[in-house]
Amino acid sequence: MHAPRAETARSGAAVPTHPATNFAIRTSYPDIAPLGNDVFAARLDRARALMRASGAEALVATSGGTNFSYLVGSEFGRSERLTAFVLPLDGEPVLIAPSFETERVRRSARVGQVRGWEEMEDPFVHVRTALGKARTVLVEPRTDYWVAARLQRAVPDVRLVDGSEAFESLRVVKTAEEILRMRHAIAITEDAIAATFDQLRVGMRDSDVARVLAAEHAKRGIEGGGLVQFGPQSALPHGGTMKATLQPETIVLIDAGGEYQGYASDITRTRWFGDRVPAKVREIYDVVHDAQSAAMARVKPGVPCQEIDRAARQVITRAGYGAYFTHRLGHGMGMDEHEPAYMVEGNTRPLEPGFVFSVEPGIYLPNQFGVRIEDDFTCTATGGELLSRRAPKMS
Repeated sequence: MHAPRAETARSGAAVPTHPATNFAIRTSYPDIAPLGNDVFAARLDRARALMRASGAEALVATSGGTNFSYLVGSEFGRSERLTAFVLPLDGEPVLIAPSFETERVRRSARVGQVRGWEEMEDPFVHVRTALGKARTVLVEPRTDYWVAARLQRAVPDVRLVDGSEAFESLRVVKTAEEILRMRHAIAITEDAIAATFDQLRVGMRDSDVARVLAAEHAKRGIEGGGLVQFGPQSALPHGGTMKATLQPETIVLIDAGGEYQGYASDITRTRWFGDRVPAKVREIYDVVHDAQSAAMARVKPGVPCQEIDRAARQVITRAGYGAYFTHRLGHGMGMDEHEPAYMVEGNTRPLEPGFVFSVEPGIYLPNQFGVRIEDDFTCTATGGELLSRRAPKMS
């Protein structure tokens, strides 16, 4: 059991945080080897199966987003110079990149042959060549408009199809390899948050605490950080830092995330910085905790995503705070911190084993304080599994 160190306020009184961290804070973690080439080959096979099912004969994705790196195994940024991945239904995948970048792309990409285009050339001529005889092409959904427009001009007789559904189907169910990397990121973020709470001092600004949070992620080998909100600012779900100064007897909310080998974490912890937790804060916190428990208990294959939201919302509404739970219960997670599937009213998609998502109910009392508890969860073959370590109740 790890308990935060008591800090001394200007008055000399101890200023602990409640609830206390209920696990030992680590700074080192087992190494995980990068994903193998076989993983990316299997992803291309699945992508081709989805293309075939949708009637497409090729797929185009441009660098600058996680759909590209999901397929290619690396990321080369997004600029006015086109870097594109073309996956034909049959034949070798092709990466088209500026000629001066081809060696860098060749060294990092896990799939495909690399073709360069010179500065004086039109790169879309190379895309047209790579598409071959394809007449229906799935376009990665976050492709810039100018790219899609130029592509259509280059191949006017080709039908471009929105690839949103195909890419969601491709990525929404996480493999064991992906979940392992998310567990690693989650563990680091939890430890970084706990270590940050241990360093709270009276007089610190929220921006100071945010820098500590980023440093604690970096100390553990990943890039990460997040929102730090004190007192009334915590009543704004995405309120951000305001250069507020920390005083005893106040709420501190930290919403943090990081990325390990391309996979994200997203954890929120709310604590009371002070000696005695007010009854109202304790009540709100425990209602949110109970709502989270109800949502987690509802997770099972076949249950519609909206039912997970409803389970938490029912607890909060029954307690009289329904109007103050102002956002969806949660979002899918993977290579993006926010991605399908969303736990929100109206989403009737049934849960499947391998879905990973946040469970983050909250109650936000305007001009007073807010409480959010966010943990990361996965649907399994028989129910659900917590990927993070839950904070205890205050009572």
